[in-house]
Amino acid sequence: MKHARVILCIGWVGICLVANGCWTDRVSTELEKGLRSSNTGDYQLAIESFTKVIRLQPGNAEAHYYRGLARYQIGLHEEAIKDYSKAILIRPSFPEAHLNRGLARHRLGDYQAAIEDMETAIQLNPRDGNAYLGRERIEADSLEVKIGPEPKQN
Repeated sequence: MKHARVILCIGWVGICLVANGCWTDRVSTELEKGLRSSNTGDYQLAIESFTKVIRLQPGNAEAHYYRGLARYQIGLHEEAIKDYSKAILIRPSFPEAHLNRGLARHRLGDYQAAIEDMETAIQLNPRDGNAYLGRERIEADSLEVKIGPEPKQN
C-alpha cells in the first residue's frame, strides 16, 4: 500500500511539473504575442493576449502593465490606470508603471495624483528623464488650469 501511495505521489508531481511547464510556455507565448501586437499597433489583439496571461497568472505585474499600455494607446485611460495600479500593487518598485499611470492620470486631469506618480517614478529610477519631463509638463498644465491660459498677444 505504501508503494502505491509513493508511486501515485510521484506520478502526481510529474503531472504537475509537466503542466506547469506547459503553463509557463503558454504564458510566454501570449506575452510575446501581445508585445508583437502592440508593436504593430494592433492594441485590441494585444489586450486580448495580455488578458489571457492575466487569467493564467494573475500575479504577473508585466502583463497588467503591458495591458495598461495598450489600453492607454486606444484612449481607455481609466482602464489603463487600473492595470498600472494592479502592476504596482503586485510590484511596488515598478517605476515604469508609476510613470505611465501618471501620464494616464494627467490625461484625465488628475494633476495631483499624476505628479505624485511622477515623483515616485523619479524616486525609483532617478535616471529616467521621461519622469522629470512628465512631472514638469503636468505641473505646467496644472498651473494653467488654476490660473487660466495666458492672454493672447496682438
